[in-house]
Amino acid sequence: MNKIQLLTQDIEKSFHKLERITAITLILSFMFAAVIGITAFSYAEQQRQKIYVLDQGKSLLLALQTDAIMNKELEIKDHVSRFHELMFTLSPQKRAIQESLDRAFNLSDKSAYAYSQDLAEKGYYARLVSANISQQMIVDSVNLESNSYPYKVRTFARQYVVRESSVSEYSFVSTCQVTNIGRSDVNPHGLLIEKFTVEENNLIESRKR
Repeated sequence: MNKIQLLTQDIEKSFHKLERITAITLILSFMFAAVIGITAFSYAEQQRQKIYVLDQGKSLLLALQTDAIMNKELEIKDHVSRFHELMFTLSPQKRAIQESLDRAFNLSDKSAYAYSQDLAEKGYYARLVSANISQQMIVDSVNLESNSYPYKVRTFARQYVVRESSVSEYSFVSTCQVTNIGRSDVNPHGLLIEKFTVEENNLIESRKR
């Protein structure tokens, strides 16, 4: 066998070897592509099968934002109601009156304190103690303008003044604005009542006990 024949055989062997390598490479490439395709299809199918929570057709983010706003409104209304109960539900005991007022002052600014001081100067609390008069405040509704800040609030309530011989019922309306502050043990809502004003406190009826 001459050198030309040997060279030809070597070339053929190299060519066949290259063909095998190419074929193996193509097969591996197809297999890799198939695995990628199957994985992508499986992932897409899993995503389609997931359940996304909606609230009345709204997106989850919008639903969460709506819940936050509603919770804030409830906190404001509860804060205002609690303030009125502390300010105006009083027993005929000097210490109890002062403790209740102090707790109300933790929820408000100096406007509530000024209102209380005006009543004290007129002898209002002294008459409660001396005449054994108790009073109760029942909040009927708290109207809130939540679209503006500070939040504007109008409170409608009934006040009952209980004497030994009679019970008097008063219609009560007040206004204030509410701002955000830091939460604390004495002010868990983190809200502050400002510009507290009593607009109405009129006698409805008085009946004997």
